[in-house]
Amino acid sequence: MVHTQLLQLHETLALVAVPVVDIDGTLFVQAGIFLALVFILNPLLFKPWLATQARRAEAIEGASRKAVALREQADVMVSDYDAKITTARERANDLRGEARHAEDAKQARTLAEARTVATAEGDAARSRITAQADEARAQLTGRVEELAQSIADKLLGKGA
Repeated sequence: MVHTQLLQLHETLALVAVPVVDIDGTLFVQAGIFLALVFILNPLLFKPWLATQARRAEAIEGASRKAVALREQADVMVSDYDAKITTARERANDLRGEARHAEDAKQARTLAEARTVATAEGDAARSRITAQADEARAQLTGRVEELAQSIADKLLGKGA
């Protein structure tokens, strides 16, 4: 039994020791085919493919640089826009304030004029009322005796 195991081991080692590639005349044929393919495919396939890859990488890098430049330009434009908006708001607030002050001054003048007119009309009305009251007193002063007698007669029941 040991003998059969040794034989199997020897056969297994013999299979392992067999080279995968035989170095003979076909090696030169295979090397020739490989070199022929390299010389043929290099200008037809590999160089165009590598050039396309280089152009793609350059296009991506160029687009990235352009995007960065456009972003910087947009940031500058946004800051300019914000500054202009701030200036416009300040100017609008100033104009609104000036208009408010002008309107307040106009209202104050109108109110002063109205007060002056009202005061003049009030003084004129008081003068008229005072004059009418004085006139009525003067008229009634002369008739006081007559009215007093008339009232007394009515209260005492004397007929008129």
